Amino acid sequence: MRFALTGEQRDFRDAVDSLLRDADGIAAARAWAAGDTKPGLEIWRGLAGIGMHSLAGEYPVELCAAMERVGYHAAPGPYPESLAVATVRPDWRERIAAGAIATAAMPPVAPWAPNADVASLCLSVTVAGPAASLDPTRSLFAVEGASPNELLLDTAALLTAAQLLGLGQAALDMTVAYAKQRVQYGRVIGEYQAVKHRLADAHTGLEFARPLVFAAALSSDSGDISAAKAAASDAAYRAARAALQLHGAIGYTDEYDLSVFFKKIRALHSAWGSPSFHRERLLHHIARSPRVG
Repeated sequence: MRFALTGEQRDFRDAVDSLLRDADGIAAARAWAAGDTKPGLEIWRGLAGIGMHSLAGEYPVELCAAMERVGYHAAPGPYPESLAVATVRPDWRERIAAGAIATAAMPPVAPWAPNADVASLCLSVTVAGPAASLDPTRSLFAVEGASPNELLLDTAALLTAAQLLGLGQAALDMTVAYAKQRVQYGRVIGEYQAVKHRLADAHTGLEFARPLVFAAALSSDSGDISAAKAAASDAAYRAARAALQLHGAIGYTDEYDLSVFFKKIRALHSAWGSPSFHRERLLHHIARSPRVG
């Protein structure tokens, strides 16, 4: 089955993409990691200004399309958490739509509330932090008083999956461009069959994960969302590994843009449930579903 965005959905996605491209999300992520959140918060307010935050709880497909571009441009901030909070707390929805930042945690699946230091709304009380994080833009805070909430988990996991699609695609696109330029033994490395296979494998993983994410957005089914999160986590991580292998040592350096994407992918790979967690959750969901025939 083919899932395609409508013209209006594509227009909104493109508006998000244009704003993020002009704002330079990578530069904002670098500044945030260095302690300057101003550029990142300007992006946050800009996305709120074009209506992205107001979609929470009503338009999951549009939100997934937007979150994929948020990932592609490496914009910093707790977007999945804030939009998930708006979904489960309608009384806070207007404030979040206007640009307020929210965060949440749900131990043991999601034990940390990210970016609680910049959030004005939190579903739980933060008690300690920040803890060490793989992504320096994603400060983590321990919480107390968090209770299980399947809607919160589903929404945050789905939007994180969409964000991972964008991050993985950006890492892959950077690597394809690099493979067309890097010369080794008198040939650009993109001509070597082994390199083509690695890039094709990463591309295939992302292309298989993408319809799962948008199908889950359409169905809002917990099992579909778990399938999407597991697939998107694995696909983005596969793309990041291929990117690092083909770039070589330069890919690990903080000065190179790929490192920004790799750190985000590593942090979000298990955020709101690792692939193993979501596969087990999917199996339980299938076992509970009524049998047909």
